[in-house]
Amino acid sequence: MGCSTGSTQNGTPVLFNTKAEAEKAAKNFNCRGAHQMGDKWMPCKSHKHQQENKGQSGQGHHHP
Repeated sequence: MGCSTGSTQNGTPVLFNTKAEAEKAAKNFNCRGAHQMGDKWMPCKSHKHQQENKGQSGQGHHHP
């Protein structure tokens, strides 16, 4: 199942239309790079890395 497009972390969207936008937002997730999720882009070099870093803020996106 994919990620909800309305998901945010600390008020920052976690899904972006371009890789460049996701890479720019990565600093807000304490990571670098971006990875593709369906037709969108997410911060961090991998989904696993993004999931690990979301715990540091106590927020993140959720998979049903």
